[in-house]
Amino acid sequence: MMAMVSKTSAIGWVAAGSLMMLPLDANAGGDPEKDQFEVGTLIIPMDMDYQDMGMLRAYGLVYDLLSNGVPVRWAINPAKLQDGADFSASATDLASGDPIPIHDYRGGPWVIDSSDAAEALPIIMAWQQANPNVAVHEASAAFEADVGHYLVVAPTIAMIADGNQKIARGYMAAAGIPDSTGDLAWPDNSPDMLDVAELSGPTEDNHRDGLLFDEDGDPVYCQLMSMHWGVGAAEDDPEVVAEVREYLNNPVHFFAECQAVNAFENLDPHGFFLTPNGFDIGDRPDGVEHFNFGSPYAQLDGPFATIGGSEPSYTLPPGDEYLAGGITMLTGEGTPVGVEDVWMTGYLDGTCPPSEPECGSLGKISYLGGHEYSTDLPISDNPDTQGTRLFLNSLFEAPCATVDGLPSLNLATAAPAFTMVPDVEVDVTYVNASAATALDAVLRAQLPPNTSFVSATEGGMLVGDEVVWQLGNLGADEGGDRSFVIDLPEHGLYDSSAALDYRVGLNNFTLPSNVAQTLYGDEPPGDGDGDGDGGSGDGDGDPAGDGDGGSSAGETGDDGGDQGGTAEDTGGDSGTGSDRGAADAGAEGCSCTTGQPGDPSTPAPLGWLLGAGLGLGLLRRRGGVA
Repeated sequence: MMAMVSKTSAIGWVAAGSLMMLPLDANAGGDPEKDQFEVGTLIIPMDMDYQDMGMLRAYGLVYDLLSNGVPVRWAINPAKLQDGADFSASATDLASGDPIPIHDYRGGPWVIDSSDAAEALPIIMAWQQANPNVAVHEASAAFEADVGHYLVVAPTIAMIADGNQKIARGYMAAAGIPDSTGDLAWPDNSPDMLDVAELSGPTEDNHRDGLLFDEDGDPVYCQLMSMHWGVGAAEDDPEVVAEVREYLNNPVHFFAECQAVNAFENLDPHGFFLTPNGFDIGDRPDGVEHFNFGSPYAQLDGPFATIGGSEPSYTLPPGDEYLAGGITMLTGEGTPVGVEDVWMTGYLDGTCPPSEPECGSLGKISYLGGHEYSTDLPISDNPDTQGTRLFLNSLFEAPCATVDGLPSLNLATAAPAFTMVPDVEVDVTYVNASAATALDAVLRAQLPPNTSFVSATEGGMLVGDEVVWQLGNLGADEGGDRSFVIDLPEHGLYDSSAALDYRVGLNNFTLPSNVAQTLYGDEPPGDGDGDGDGGSGDGDGDPAGDGDGGSSAGETGDDGGDQGGTAEDTGGDSGTGSDRGAADAGAEGCSCTTGQPGDPSTPAPLGWLLGAGLGLGLLRRRGGVA
């Protein structure tokens, strides 16, 4: 069921050729701090009442939905106590049709908004056919819920071949989450199974030359995991830890379990991700105390059972504290935080509180004590399977899986506002203004209809009616300029635009540029008296003055105004004379229409960027994470 889905970043998604805008009134009529969900919203329960047998495969369903471009909200009540409700709703079981009276959903349920339900239902039905124990409900009445994370990307995941990768394989197989090729077995030859030499890279002085990075040092995975890398192995190859530290200087996530915690955290000088001096190894606690119930990492329902192993828990050396507060999720019952801790998470070097949804360019680290948790179900009879749930929680907590972690890209097209010669150069500028990496970027510039391609810079190739550049990965602050020359066949108005295709995780996105317009004629638009009456004086771009919205250049009016209106005036807008158009900027100006809200006199690319910023704001607010 995995597939690549094209989306339009910043202002919505493109699915099946249509643009889906996010509603402005998402919270109308309800608690302004909660998201409102209508009848038909889909709920994937994560409590033992309805998901006892399907708990692990429910994570696989979420991954499959994200892989197919369906956004998923992770509903978490930030004020709940242990085993408390995240929200209450009445629903119908999707498979059986049985009614579900008002139910207190617990354990961090997943929600698919009613506007996405039609796209989600075929994926869910196929998943349930293969995994009949996975429950999905359809809301029979409107409800409201806090959204802890708004997930839009299926994260790319790398596994360290540390000799105990079978543990991670078991967890992933239990959930039904494959590698990037769709292989559930996660074989040793998987492109996502990295051995020590591949992680270390060829040098010891460049800590970004291993396979966690591309040739420019940009990260290519959202998530990295190590289940039991040995302390001695880390001491023999400290470059692995150095590369992982550099990797964590990006909005990514690293999970370590059992001895791998010691191997990475305690290695001087590259470790100490969450602590000042590393850990001492603690005993196996008989029971645990829970903290930070509103954290995505802490989402459980029912009791948690500890397990044994060489490192069942971790204790800070006397006098030490974590580099940030709020890192501990589970600790030994009756012990203070920092003694017999079992489940911890935080940002690199404690730079931000763990509760923050993002920390600039920095990534997160999660540590779990115990050697290998069970995957047996029902979970109510197997509390030692809860550790596997925690591992799976961390996959979707990766910053690059959420709307907050998407790259922020800017794209602008510029062309002469007026030309008297047929050959015109069009310039396209792009930049990644964020810490997140846009993978496999491709720049496409659309040729205006009936024009001919002449040349392009930087190896641009004509493919159909587009000029195409392969840009590779765009890391933080990476960008550039590309140009191409076209031949205009006859006098008239010509639109130039571009689009930037890129990938985040397993999902494809497309960012459109503004539209730059060029008027080709015998003489430039005159200065006139500024009333821009265009031909017969109505300024609508129609020489006959009949307001039919023509875009051709009309006769020069008696006042010496513009020829049939301005380059901006293509749709019959009356009164947009040359004082508003790009003709006033001179023949080398940028005459652009943006298709975005705002003053049409705002020059592109600024007007387009303002529109894109507005769209991103809507996207974040709709997800409840603004």
